This record gives sequence, C-alpha cells and structure tokens, in this order.
Amino acid sequence: MSSWWKRRSFKLRLTLWYAGAITLVLALFAVAVYEVVEHRLAAELDRQLRIDFDWVEAQLDVDTDGKLVWLVRGAHGDGGFARLSAWFEVWSENGELLIRHWPIAESEIKHPLPAPTTTTLQFRDHEFENDLSVRLMERPARFRDRGVVLRMFRDRSSMQQTLRQIIEVFAITLPFSVALASLGGYLLAHRSLAPVGAMAAQARSITSESLEARLPNPNPHDEFGQLAAIINATLARLESSFHELKRFTADASHELRTPLTALRTVGEVALRRDDPAAYREAIQSMLEEAQRLGELTDALLALARAETAPTPDPGQPVVVGDVVREVVFSLNDLATDKQQKLDVVGDAVVVACGDRQLLRQALMNIVHNAIRYSPARTSITVRAQRRNNDVTIEVADEGPGIGRAHGAKIFERFFRVDSGRARAEGGHGLGLAIAKASIERQGGRIELDREVATGSTFRITLPAAPMSEQ
Repeated sequence: MSSWWKRRSFKLRLTLWYAGAITLVLALFAVAVYEVVEHRLAAELDRQLRIDFDWVEAQLDVDTDGKLVWLVRGAHGDGGFARLSAWFEVWSENGELLIRHWPIAESEIKHPLPAPTTTTLQFRDHEFENDLSVRLMERPARFRDRGVVLRMFRDRSSMQQTLRQIIEVFAITLPFSVALASLGGYLLAHRSLAPVGAMAAQARSITSESLEARLPNPNPHDEFGQLAAIINATLARLESSFHELKRFTADASHELRTPLTALRTVGEVALRRDDPAAYREAIQSMLEEAQRLGELTDALLALARAETAPTPDPGQPVVVGDVVREVVFSLNDLATDKQQKLDVVGDAVVVACGDRQLLRQALMNIVHNAIRYSPARTSITVRAQRRNNDVTIEVADEGPGIGRAHGAKIFERFFRVDSGRARAEGGHGLGLAIAKASIERQGGRIELDREVATGSTFRITLPAAPMSEQ
C-alpha cells in the first residue's frame, strides 16, 4: 500500500486526503446530529412520561376496603382509559399487579412484563412483539401510606421513524457530498499545482545550452513563487558558473597550447639542422618551455585547490605579523635581485580569524606580482593593522599601476593588463585569481585600492580574532 501510494501523483494524493478528511468530518457530523436528535427525542418522551405519571397518580385512590381504585369514569361508565395516550401499570411493593392499562385486552397480552425489581426512579426502552418499541418509566408513589410502583409506557415508533429518516438522509446525501467535495478538491489541487506543472515543463526544457531560460513566476509572493525565485537564482548561478567554466577551459587550453606549440616547433626546427650547438640551444629552449608549462600546471592546481578545498575553521586564530614576515623573507632575494626594498610596517601581533596556509598563499602571489611588475630601485610596503572588528593587510608598490578600465577584471583567471609583457616575464594571469579564491575561502575579501594615484595597493580584509585570543 505504501509503495502504491508513493507512486501516485501529488495531485491525486492531495485529492484523496481531502476526500478522506471531508468523509471523516461529515461522518462525525452525522453521528453528532443523530446523537443530539435521539437525546432530544428521548428527553421529550421522558418529559411526557413524567406528565403522564403526575396525571395518573392524581386519579388513583384507596377505597374503604384498602383496594386501589381508578377514580376516572368515562361517559359510558367505563374506566376512562380512552383519554390516556400512555399506558400504565400499578404494582404493589411486593410485586402484585394492581391495575393495568394497555391498548389491548388482557387476554391478548402474550408477553407481559415482569414485576418491577426496584422501587427507584428509572427509564428504559423495551421491545415487544410485532416490532413494537416503547419507552417506560418506573417510579414509586404512595396512597394513604400504601407504597406502589407506577410503570408508565409511551410508544417510540414516531421517534424511531424520525431517527430512521435521519439515517436515510445522511446515507443518501453523504456519498454525493463526498463526491462533490472530492471533485472540488481535485479542481482546487489542479489549479493550485498548475504553477508547479508549468515550472516542471519549463525545467525539463532547460539544458546546458539554454541556461539563460528561467522558470515562470506569476506570483512571487506565495510559496510556489518563492520556490521559483530560488530555482531561478540557482539557474543564474549555474549559468554564470558554466560561462566561467567555458571561459576557463578556453583560456587554459590557449595557455597550455602556447608552450606545447613552442616545444614542438623548436623540436621540429632542431631536427632539420645537423648542428650540436643548435641541438643544445633547442634543448635549452624546450626546457624553458617545459618549466613554463610546469609552472602553469602548478598554478592551475593551486587555483583548483583554493576553490574546492573545505572551508577552514573560521575561529582559527592566525598571527598576521608572522605570516607577513615569512612571506617577505621568502621573496627578499627576488626583490634584492631587482634592487627593490621590502618594508613591513604596522602591528606585528595583530591576530585574524582564518587559515594560515591560504593567507600565506594569497600574500605570496600578491607580493610576487608587486616585485615582478615594479621597476628596479623601488619600495614595496606590506602593512598589517586592526580596524574595529577587521584585520587589513595592504601591499603597496611603486609600479605602473592598474587603470580603472582594468580594475574590475584583474582578479579574473588569465587576465593580463599587458599580455605580451606578462608572458615575456613568465606570468600566467592566475596569481590574483588564486589570491582571491584563497581569501574568500576564509570569509574575507580582497580589493584594489582605486584611490591611490601612483602604483597599486591591494587590500586584504579578514575578521579579527576576539581580544581574548590575542
């Protein structure tokens, strides 16, 4: 049953749930109505029996012989029982029948009721032959210090007929009501789930070649509209990721093709010449291209690791001054070769929340770029300081700077301000992309300070560690 239920459509399941709920509600309503009507009719019969009891009790008396007598006389000298709509019996306390008034003669009574077994007030139902149902009341009374028990009867046929009619009405109307409610529930479910069907149809038509398409969203305020908005936002991010992946694949293919083509060209030219010196020169050129190919591969792997590595613990404290001094020490020889000076200023003990290895990788790329593109005999300054709840690390150089037209693209993969110069000096356009991915993995951000008139200043911002950890 569970497997069958799961294979049904949500529209059908919703309709069946709605029909089941309506059936249960109507059934409970029918039972409640039946119980209320039955209680009210029974209460009315009991009230009539009490009235009959009072009237009958008032017309009984004891004669001089101590015998209970009925005082009412009809027009023909009979007992006047014709005026009573109820039946009654009078019993003595020791179980002797004193008076009986039934709608049939004594001789025709086949199954008389036994004597009362209690002298307390009670009501109950009784079934006679020929489907005759009555409501009876037994109640004690006294006449001149003589105790008796009066048993009053009233026909329940009218009450039972009313209850049967109620059952028939509910038996006829309940299936129609459930059917109409189920139809209404189905139409309501169909109309309510129509946006889902439209979204599903549109989603089936979206492929990797049509990621610019979006799901319809006629009402952005309801739950389905919110779902469509979330899916559309996901499609937008997916479209952006696909475009970046395509561009990255194209750029990577181009960058890898350049050294491979150079290797092949140098090898083919060397094979045409029978000169050991030419062979040596060709091998040296091939080794340089192989080194460039290896550096590019390492950069691509570093970028992939920076973007896909698990998010580091944001609460891990990092002494920024130690990382800065380590990076400066590692690159000091490279700066010295270009007669450049690396200066470290700011708070040496400032602590940030992040990952030491990712921060070191980002700083290495930024400082290395500053050394590569800055002229000889210039200074490169690395400044770390705390600002409110953040830690900032600035790397400022005295190079040619970056124009405003390129400021928004410098963190893109394989982007170069001057591609010819960058390739000649061994750059791949991946250093800043790796730095950006490394910093963002730590919950920080990296930006180019556009307010600087000369040179370039890159600013890294990370959350500061609590003062108790510093």
